[in-house]
Amino acid sequence: MIHFAALKAVAESIQKPLDYYQNNVSGSICLLRLMQKHQVKCFVFSSSACVYGNIPYAVEGDVSQPINPYGQTKSMIEQIMKDVAQADPSFCAIALRYFNPIGAHPSGKIGESPLDTPNNLMPYVMKVANGHLP
Repeated sequence: MIHFAALKAVAESIQKPLDYYQNNVSGSICLLRLMQKHQVKCFVFSSSACVYGNIPYAVEGDVSQPINPYGQTKSMIEQIMKDVAQADPSFCAIALRYFNPIGAHPSGKIGESPLDTPNNLMPYVMKVANGHLP
């Protein structure tokens, strides 16, 4: 199972934390339960470097210290994965920790190129560089 579905805007997570916990954490638990039911034993989870909080040069072994609800949901799901793996040694999982990639296809059908003010850093920087934002 490859799980890349989640709400992902940090600022929005601060304004609507219950939406983020409901969607990201509860949704992941539902997915893991379905995996158990259907004997799916491998899980690839799209986590986030946001779990490191304010550590500017984090490495994989650093402690998770999220500073917003979005990062907290990712950290919580990683802990749930560890607990499931502990309970079932045949379950294997990996968490991919990265920042969101940038760019979009010119058609706008894939990628991220918001029409309004972007919530993520790199799309915002791109709009500034292109002269669309000050």
